[in-house]
Amino acid sequence: MTSLKQEVEMLESRLAKAESDRDTWRVAGREEKYLEAYFLVQALELQLEQRRQLHEPH
Repeated sequence: MTSLKQEVEMLESRLAKAESDRDTWRVAGREEKYLEAYFLVQALELQLEQRRQLHEPH
């Protein structure tokens, strides 16, 4: 079973790669690939924020 901390670390890693891919596609002028990567970044940022909120003490 994956701990919340491990899940956050995994999302951070996936987010870093997605951001790199997004920037690569933008520079290359590949609009469709850029948009795919852009929306993946948005989704991962949302997931990461949700996990971090779960991790914060209330």
